[in-house]
Amino acid sequence: MLKSLIHISGKRVLLPLYHVVSDSDLKHIKNLYTVRTTKQFIRDLDFILKHFEPVNIDSLMGSVNNRTKIKRNSVLFTFDDGLREVHDIIAPILKQKGIPVAIFVNTDFIDNKNLFYRYKASLMVEEIKTKEISKSQFNDISSKLINNPNSINVICETILNIDYKNKSVIDEIAKVINLDFDEFLETKQPYLTSLQIDSLIKQGFSVGAHSIDHPEYFNITYDEQIKQTTESLQWIKNNFKQKYNLFAFPFTDNCVSKQFFETIYSSENPIVDLSFGCAGIKDELFTKHLQRIPIEESHQSIRKILIKEYLAYLGKILIGKNVIRRR
Repeated sequence: MLKSLIHISGKRVLLPLYHVVSDSDLKHIKNLYTVRTTKQFIRDLDFILKHFEPVNIDSLMGSVNNRTKIKRNSVLFTFDDGLREVHDIIAPILKQKGIPVAIFVNTDFIDNKNLFYRYKASLMVEEIKTKEISKSQFNDISSKLINNPNSINVICETILNIDYKNKSVIDEIAKVINLDFDEFLETKQPYLTSLQIDSLIKQGFSVGAHSIDHPEYFNITYDEQIKQTTESLQWIKNNFKQKYNLFAFPFTDNCVSKQFFETIYSSENPIVDLSFGCAGIKDELFTKHLQRIPIEESHQSIRKILIKEYLAYLGKILIGKNVIRRR
């Protein structure tokens, strides 16, 4: 069935999006999205490679720039957030199978300098769920949250919904329950180090930027969007020798303006060579912006995920919703 859907849709380039693969209990992630185990990830790879051939960034860029044409079903695996498991677990598997990969890192988090606010939230929820919170702590936490939640479950849900603009609230609550994020960074080392990234590059990985500290682009100003993009790309350029300026949007590119894309792809002073979203299989007005399929949003098999994506794309064609339009 998948083979027929690929043929009918004409969407021959597959861009799966992952963050991490692990057989461990990752408390900083478990409340945010599903984590593929090593066995599940290998099953994903084996299934995808039955239908698609691995492609590298050079081939993808050549196709986008109309220098070459990708005639066969092709796949480029991508990983966001720059987590250490990319080096420890994922790279050895992909290297063995000869699969090119692109990883996208937040420059503030490399070398475990800082922790993504959503990972802080997940850690905090684990702490609140598993340790007894005193009445005074409960009241203090509740007072810092919107609508003063009156149960542990609602408190946890509210914490997980805190956005980038209000991320300081997470640090305030951490003090109430004596949760030390610096200690977590030091002991767990959740992110890639510069040396590990260098090692991955030597193994053939492509490295791009994923913003400075992972904000929701729809929730920050245009100037902040440009700053997050240009400064993170410049940091990558200064620290790692990469052929292309690659950028993957944190969270989503939803509601990012046409002006933003015109700026980063300016013919006079281009900031980005190729960028990536995560809206599933969609067509774009900007040919150098490609949409990826998030794999970790469910526990479904890769077969079901891909068939669902292709069917959704074909359905959107019928109602004229297959192209992302920007204002």
